[in-house]
Amino acid sequence: MNLSDKIYETLDELVSLPSVSGTKDESIASEKIYNMLSSMTYFKKNKNNFGMEAVEGDNLERKFVWAVVNGKQKSNDTLILTGHFDVVGVEEFGHLKSVAFDMKECTKRISELNLDEDALKDLKSGKWIFGRGTADMKCGIAIDIELIRKFSKDQNFKGNLLFLAVPGEESNSEGMVAAAPFLLKLQDKMKYNYCGAIISECSIPQSASEEFKRLYMGSVGKIMPLFLCVGKETHVGEPLKGLNPNALVSEINKILENNPDFSDQFNNVITPPPMCLKQIDLKELYSVQSPLYAVAYYNLLTLSMSEEKLMGNLKDLAFKAFNNVLEDIKCKRERFIKKSGKKFEYIKVQPCVMTYEELLLKVKSKNKNFENYIKEKVELWKKENKDNQTIAINIVKETYEKYDNKKPMIIVSFIPPYYPHKYLQGEDVKNKKFIETIDKTIEYAHEKFNEKIIKEDFFMGISDLSYTGMKNNKSISGLSSNIVGYGISYNLPLEALSKLDIPAIVFGGEGKDFHKYSERLNLPYTLNVVPELYEHIIYSLLQ
Repeated sequence: MNLSDKIYETLDELVSLPSVSGTKDESIASEKIYNMLSSMTYFKKNKNNFGMEAVEGDNLERKFVWAVVNGKQKSNDTLILTGHFDVVGVEEFGHLKSVAFDMKECTKRISELNLDEDALKDLKSGKWIFGRGTADMKCGIAIDIELIRKFSKDQNFKGNLLFLAVPGEESNSEGMVAAAPFLLKLQDKMKYNYCGAIISECSIPQSASEEFKRLYMGSVGKIMPLFLCVGKETHVGEPLKGLNPNALVSEINKILENNPDFSDQFNNVITPPPMCLKQIDLKELYSVQSPLYAVAYYNLLTLSMSEEKLMGNLKDLAFKAFNNVLEDIKCKRERFIKKSGKKFEYIKVQPCVMTYEELLLKVKSKNKNFENYIKEKVELWKKENKDNQTIAINIVKETYEKYDNKKPMIIVSFIPPYYPHKYLQGEDVKNKKFIETIDKTIEYAHEKFNEKIIKEDFFMGISDLSYTGMKNNKSISGLSSNIVGYGISYNLPLEALSKLDIPAIVFGGEGKDFHKYSERLNLPYTLNVVPELYEHIIYSLLQ
């Protein structure tokens, strides 16, 4: 059986596992991959070279799988092949849900669903296979496993080949977040020099007419600003005597939603503008009293903007929103007094905006046991199966409630998940060598397969490449202080990431329609071309 057939067979096995993110079924996939590795002769002889590691503190008890093949010639140079084995759910498959994880049967029956012109064309070509996880991204894991199998047989290279398969990418990247400190531990213990990493995600065409594939030199970052607005309660019969936090949060949304001023830019790449993911007040039961708290959090993508600059811009926006609301209330109050002929006492409010870091410092200075108090609260919220975002909101609310200078304000913070943006540039010898290898591999693809591959600056779909290390010029202390729950409910390994900084790319097969029922994988390119290009990279770096 040749390499392409082996990859196809392994892909079929992996797709058949319903490893939906955020469920215990993810563990089925990690066990399967571990068993595939344990059956290989190399790992039967080298049992310390592979294993499963628990995602610390994970209530689903998920694990990531790792394996190292050492070349015949010793060297510290180590190339990482990595990807995620979790997938999104299959509700959109409708009556085909039962075959969504059977790529052969799904391909046979997918035309029973409404397919667009491009999907129908691909189906009729016979070159594409459909099913959940085919493209996103079990094909990448299958390629990695079979290359590990192949290289473990002859070990005809210099250095080390490290395979890493992680869960949770489709949720909060819990697997790769947990793997970063493990990679650092290996680096320190084994003196590994991580000379590169390939995230095996598929190339995604931007139009049906494209005649080239993509290789991504970086990955877009993601940060989630949270605004917790505190108002002043009042009776519904006297609305102009208080301050409704819903007015504050609504004005923030009016300014920030789809605002291109918050679209980041690098070279010719521009991120989509921010979008609100949730906006709600925190009043639990009905009453005729106005709410005290309202919150909104946003999806905001970054390419080069620093978190410090972003926080400054968000504070300015919050001040603007606060002033707008107060001015609007003032005008409406004056119009009401004129219309009713009645004057009345009302609360005098001044705009107040604080970062979570500023608020936390003030609260901690007066409450020495506050950190332990919050830790106990977080454990309760975890037992109630609250998500990271809800826990973060609760933490900010609890922090404000311990603040002795209570008044209307807007508290600005960042909440999980946080994905640092990352871009591969020739800034040092290691990066330059990896980039040269990529360029030579692109030339090789054209010469041998007549495949045109272009280098794209950023993979825009969010990826685990973000956790292959950060530039050490980032302000880790400032960032960690404003990420709510950092070190308590959200174990983001910022220090480990700052010590790694592995040169990395996103490069895999070709896939379309991620997270849709028409998800599909281009077999000829993925099975016949990409594995040989991986081999070219491996031999170039580990020679």
